[in-house]
Amino acid sequence: MSPGVYALTVRTSFAAAHRLRGYDGNCERLHGHNWQVDVTVESELLDDRGIALDFRTVKSAVNDLLAALDHRYLNEVSPFDRLNPSSENLARYLFEEMEKKIPAPARVARVTVWESEDARAEYTRPA
Repeated sequence: MSPGVYALTVRTSFAAAHRLRGYDGNCERLHGHNWQVDVTVESELLDDRGIALDFRTVKSAVNDLLAALDHRYLNEVSPFDRLNPSSENLARYLFEEMEKKIPAPARVARVTVWESEDARAEYTRPA
């Protein structure tokens, strides 16, 4: 039997305003979202309790990151003061920051940022 991969996903949210620089349309103007963020962590291994990674570890890490964005104007928050605060860039930023916080052997597999209930951007690294 080949080994499998365990995937754990945590969903949380934050509210923030932004404007997309260089966008030809309404989103160039100041507007806000109640963003939903899904962070998926993977591991091939379980510890002796049968746990890949405690959900609290993932929740705490992502909530720490989002605290700096919550109820803010993203265009004034680093790195979005120079990087367009698109959903795509938010997903990549959160992925890269979460990578620093998740202990091995688990790893961040994917970050999905929902700007509305029917529009999302996802960032993952190629295998």
